[in-house]
Amino acid sequence: MGSFKMVRLLTGLVAVLLFVQCQSEKPQAPKAEGFDPPIPPTLSYLAGPIVFDIKEIQEKINQKLDPVLIGKETEKGKTEGIISFRVKRLGSVQVQYVDHQIKLSAPLQMWLTKPFSKDTTPPKKPFCVLHVDFKSPIVVTPNWRFASHTTFTNYQWLVKPELRILGKEFSLTKLAQNILEKHKTDIEQAIDSAVYNNLRLDEMVRPTWEDMQKPLLINKEYGLWLVPKPISVASGPIDGNARQLVTHVRIAFETQTELSPTEPVHPKTKLAPLQKRDSVSQTSDLHLMSFIPYADINRMLALTVRKQPKTMALGAITIKSASVYGAQRSLIVKAEVSGIMDGPVYLRGRPAFDTLTNTLVVKNLDFDSTHEGLLSKSTDPVWHDALRKVLETMLTIRLGDDIDKLPQVIHKAYEKGGPGKKTDLGIQTFRFVPQKIAIRPDGIQALIKVKSKVIVKVNTL
Repeated sequence: MGSFKMVRLLTGLVAVLLFVQCQSEKPQAPKAEGFDPPIPPTLSYLAGPIVFDIKEIQEKINQKLDPVLIGKETEKGKTEGIISFRVKRLGSVQVQYVDHQIKLSAPLQMWLTKPFSKDTTPPKKPFCVLHVDFKSPIVVTPNWRFASHTTFTNYQWLVKPELRILGKEFSLTKLAQNILEKHKTDIEQAIDSAVYNNLRLDEMVRPTWEDMQKPLLINKEYGLWLVPKPISVASGPIDGNARQLVTHVRIAFETQTELSPTEPVHPKTKLAPLQKRDSVSQTSDLHLMSFIPYADINRMLALTVRKQPKTMALGAITIKSASVYGAQRSLIVKAEVSGIMDGPVYLRGRPAFDTLTNTLVVKNLDFDSTHEGLLSKSTDPVWHDALRKVLETMLTIRLGDDIDKLPQVIHKAYEKGGPGKKTDLGIQTFRFVPQKIAIRPDGIQALIKVKSKVIVKVNTL
């Protein structure tokens, strides 16, 4: 039994001597060279349909279309001309979507002043009433306006044009038809003008475009922000049904993440012109281009160590400070330790994105080759593994819960903005897929792909 105790004592003395030997020779810091090539800028795409309710379009047209289409009165309440002609809506314009075109219909009233009379004041009653049908293809212009090309398709007399002179009635159907034919272009243009000037998609889209650029706080603990920058948008043809019009859009934008204790400030880009396409892909392809400076990582490490110094090996070793930098396509971790060993140690590892836990981790963290000959294998069980595990934990950025909640974060930010009052935003799927990680001279560059489906419904124009 005594001999066993003696063996343990000798083993302990050998370990102490080895520790002392380690302290006498300091490891060399790996040179900051041999970096990964930079990840080139990668555009992201957010795709989805924008849905317009037919009833909303109809209400907007009736609200903005002047009831008097032709022959507005002068300031004195009279119309001009020897035989003045005026067309006025009798009721609401009805809007339908039929055979890939907008169909409009409305009852119209027509007035004529008394022929050969100096009194050009229109009669109290119209001399005829007719129900007119129009049709028009409809597109969205590059400056975000609805553009129509309205044409007459049919009309039906509700009150035939007649005129009573000296007790006799004379049919004026042919005259009315001629006048209508002469002025139908003016009526068509009046409708087109109302659609173009008042269905202002730019006024609806611009707040959404600006709100998209607002930084989103992904992780409060680390101060991690997602900063999107939209740069262009494309749209396919308009389609629809009896209830709604649908246009598919795909927004191209750049993304980056920033570590900042406060919300980052960036100048906002202006609403880009709409690019027309025969078709647009409905795949949302979001790439999160992240750049995490070593200075920010070191700031987090310093806060972590300051809050709770890391001890291990039953208190024999304490991490006094920790910092990182890049070298030889690896992340170099410099840890200042005290206790049975005093001074710096250097470990290296490769950052990776863990899709199971949605965390950024440093895999296979191990001592740098400069430690060979300085560290004895017999000391490894005492503190080597413990130090690696502690540093791996400190260098793990946990985003699991925050990434799962990111769709809700985006939706909440959207609803709080101006667009949320007039539109509904639905994020149906959201999945992260790691792409590339690069060790750069001043930080870690990461590219993560997000697969998602989005739909925007316009409730009010």
